[in-house]
Parts: sequence; structure tokens; C-alpha cells
Amino acid sequence: MRNFSFKSHLRGKTVALVGPANYLSEFEFGKEINSRDIVIRINRGMELVENHSKQVGDRTDILYSCLIEHPDNAGRIDIKNLLDNNVKWVCTIPHSSARGEKTYPFLSPQVNLIKVLKVFFKINLHIFNIKKYGELNKNLKARANTGFAAIFDLLQYDIKELYITGFSFYMDPFMKGYKKGCSRNEEEFAKDCFTSIRHDQVNQWRFLKKHKNHSLLNFDPVLEEILKLETLDSNLFNAIIENVKNS
Repeated sequence: MRNFSFKSHLRGKTVALVGPANYLSEFEFGKEINSRDIVIRINRGMELVENHSKQVGDRTDILYSCLIEHPDNAGRIDIKNLLDNNVKWVCTIPHSSARGEKTYPFLSPQVNLIKVLKVFFKINLHIFNIKKYGELNKNLKARANTGFAAIFDLLQYDIKELYITGFSFYMDPFMKGYKKGCSRNEEEFAKDCFTSIRHDQVNQWRFLKKHKNHSLLNFDPVLEEILKLETLDSNLFNAIIENVKNS
């Protein structure tokens, strides 16, 4: 019944999926993001709204979260804050092996199940279908990042459009403040993510490239250029930003 409600909530809607890539700080995409019927953020993305609303918008209708309450991951899951900000759904992914070879019918053992129950009863909880998530990881030959998984979860539903922004496959850092409280700053963290074997960024980039002409997908101009690259080379990123600014 809960997944049926999620399907109904999305039906016929335009959706903005907002990642935490630092290039968003260079542009004012906030109005573009807010123009969608539903705005979705990832893990600690809500923490960016207060100081960057012109860049990332000021609404959060749905949160995709790994639910692991550590600064490196989802940060603190604050039920009151979610309710105060009118978040209607919290979505997550099933547990999988380190490289995504196997998917399990439960959440990560690092997830606080009492907190999950509170989300379930006080807000709404949606979990990416275990079979579909497993198929995605198999295609990637890696474990999909939560935000990347959200793309292919959302495409299963009868939405009108999926606008994706703030995804760079870690060619640039996270937005300043996104990793507050971590032992690594946003730049160091992103560099480690870019070379991650577990969350293989090249494989995820290639997979999205194959689907970039999907009728429901619409990308911000930076991500559009990233998906045109022949190779995922972070040395090309500054040139992309300058080209977009001058276009």
C-alpha cells in the first residue's frame, strides 16, 4: 500500500532531482528547480538550502537517503526537521555487497531501524525495489550511489519529466558545507569518491550516457556537457564550466 501511494504521489508530476555537486554554486538554478512539481534532494542535501537557495532552490518534497546516520553518509535523520520542511517521503535503497554483486531484502546493518520506523509512521518510507536495484548494480558492475539509484528508481513511475542537476560524478567537489563534521573536507572527499572502486563513477557515467536520450530525462547544461564527453576526465571540468557560462 505504501508503494502504491508513492506511485500515486509521482503520477503525472515534473520532478527535479538535485545533487550536491559544487558547480551548482556557480549558477542560479534555484528558480528552475523550484518550478518542478516535486523537488528531491539526496542525503545531506537539505543542509544546503538555507545558504544556497538561489543555486539549489528552497523546497524539499522527497529525500533520497542511505539512512546511515554518520556525517560521511546521510548525516542526522531529524524527523522534526523533515516534518517542519514538509518532506512527504523518505526513500532509500536495499543493502548490497560492497561491489553490488548481491542485494539483500533488508537495509544496511548500519541503519538505525528504530529511526526507520519513525520515518515510516510519521512521514512515508519508500524502498527501491530489490530486484530492480539488483539489476541496476549488475549493469554497473558496482554499487550505485544513492542519488544515482534514485534516477532509475524514479524512471519506473509515471512521471512527466525528470530534471537532473548537481551531478558531476565527483569531477568537482561537493558544495561547501555538505560534508560539515567529516574528517575530510568537501574537496578531499570528492576526490576519494571519484576513484572509488565500490561506487565506480566511470561505470555510472557510462550507464547514464546510454540512457541520456530517454524521453523523460532533462539535464542541467553542465551535466549535459559531462554526458557528451568521450572520457570522464576531471581535467576537462573547468573548461565545461567556462563553456556553459559563455553559452
